[in-house]
Amino acid sequence: MLVEVKHLKKVFKTRFSKEETTALVDIDFTVEEGEYIAIMGESGSGKTTLLNILSTLEKPTAGQVLLRNKDITAIKEDKLSAFRRDHLGFVFQDFNLLDTLSVRDNIYLPLVLAKKPVKLMKERLDQLAPRLNIEELLDKQPFELSGGQKQRVAVARALISEPDLVLADEPTAALDHKNSEGLLELFENINDAGQTIIMVTHSSLAAAHAKRVLFIKDGMLYHQLYRGEQSSNDFAKEISMTMTAFLSEEAV
Repeated sequence: MLVEVKHLKKVFKTRFSKEETTALVDIDFTVEEGEYIAIMGESGSGKTTLLNILSTLEKPTAGQVLLRNKDITAIKEDKLSAFRRDHLGFVFQDFNLLDTLSVRDNIYLPLVLAKKPVKLMKERLDQLAPRLNIEELLDKQPFELSGGQKQRVAVARALISEPDLVLADEPTAALDHKNSEGLLELFENINDAGQTIIMVTHSSLAAAHAKRVLFIKDGMLYHQLYRGEQSSNDFAKEISMTMTAFLSEEAV
């Protein structure tokens, strides 16, 4: 088992009052090595809070997250940056590339911070660049790239450290339909090569590229769907129907 999420609860308290907001109630699920999971839910459902806890950006009020049997919620603050760098890859909706660095150096950045040898950086990028179709972009600056190209570079940066887990936060939100489809096909290819991915998305079309979809409602895991042998189009329809059913229940 790669990831075990056990009885996660998250309560936010305002600094100057006793008011509390419960974002996660009691979340339990596991992630097998090589899975590709999408997490869906309405705004305010708790999906972003869950992703932030999985990425060690927030601590839960209660519960555990085990990555290869290590409780990542118990890692001390001064060790978290190194842990993220060595074990987690991140793909954000706004790319988070540094315009002062070339594409090549943006991709190298996690390994530079980890003080890895230049030879290793070059070897890994030589393997990644053809897979992601970014070979001709490496000497450009981020501001010279299209949105789709920037997201491919962001994926390369996430993968170059060979993470246990890639976490993607609305990765298609800033892309048009064509570039979104290209990125999602890329994610499928990466997953087929063995990379474990957890993606938060509001898009049924994006979620339909995953192998399993978890639905969060009111801070709880409400339902899940498996893609099985379905096409992404058929799975997207099933996901949309499920989301519509949730909304209908809320309206009753």
